[in-house]
Amino acid sequence: MKAITCLFALILAGQVTTPADRYSTPDGNPVLDANILVKDEVRIPAVEAGMLIEMNVREGSHMKKDQVLARIDDRKAKAAVKVTRYAEQAAQKAAEQDIEKRYAQAAAAVAEVEWQQGLESNRQHRGAVVESELRRMKLDFKRAKLQIEKAINDQYLAGLDANTKTAEREAAEMELDWRTIRAPFDGDVTKTNVQQSEWVNPGDPILTLTRFDTLYVEAFVNAKDFDRGEVFGKPVTIEVTKARGRKATVEGTIVHADQILQHTGIYTVRAEVTNQQVNGSWLLQPGGVARMTIHIDQQSQQSRAQSSEATEIRR
Repeated sequence: MKAITCLFALILAGQVTTPADRYSTPDGNPVLDANILVKDEVRIPAVEAGMLIEMNVREGSHMKKDQVLARIDDRKAKAAVKVTRYAEQAAQKAAEQDIEKRYAQAAAAVAEVEWQQGLESNRQHRGAVVESELRRMKLDFKRAKLQIEKAINDQYLAGLDANTKTAEREAAEMELDWRTIRAPFDGDVTKTNVQQSEWVNPGDPILTLTRFDTLYVEAFVNAKDFDRGEVFGKPVTIEVTKARGRKATVEGTIVHADQILQHTGIYTVRAEVTNQQVNGSWLLQPGGVARMTIHIDQQSQQSRAQSSEATEIRR
């Protein structure tokens, strides 16, 4: 959607000529005037509120994926992680503890022996143990067995509590992690919105990260000349004109061909290309124009690999 919006913005600004002016088919392959667009660009926001205690990037900084861009004050969040870790350890220790169950089992064994001994005494000497005492012995035995069930249930509940403490610790670690802003992909910082020591709220943009190693190149194809299926997935050669008339080329593949025709009978095609750095600068610059040659009679590298794999399987 961002790429399409950029394309229409260029059209409205008069930087893109009409499709009819940009279309030719020498040697059976269409050669199109095209526009270079950004593929990935994000405004990275703050997720938590706080003071920005670290902001070590500036506009133009090249960042690797997962590299730290900025950090929000995380002292309280770190303390919360410690608290939840200790609580988790205590709950896990309680869940592993089976002393109450073992004591209840031992008490039940003693109570059963005493009750059986009372019964045996009465069998040998009628009235040796009064009935009320036998009933008390039997009750003690039942109570001890119930204590075993309670100890088992308490240990189960302790296990659930330990799971709860683990979830709380994970939530605390997540909140701590949110305060560290990392790059979602390899890219360059193209805009900074705040400075170190400023206060940020959730949703406030911190900086804009733009990816330049992979770009989109878009053009229009006339449906009267080439069907969508003829161009989709085909390899392309992108040619740009640099300073003093120098030419440079990169390769790519058509990754999108619009299903919907515009009123003039044309449709948009989008190629994904791998950009290159020369002397520290990117070869292709978003916002520029290029010439796209679609090699109709060739397969993309991915398609060739899939065809080769299918051939090997059939063999």
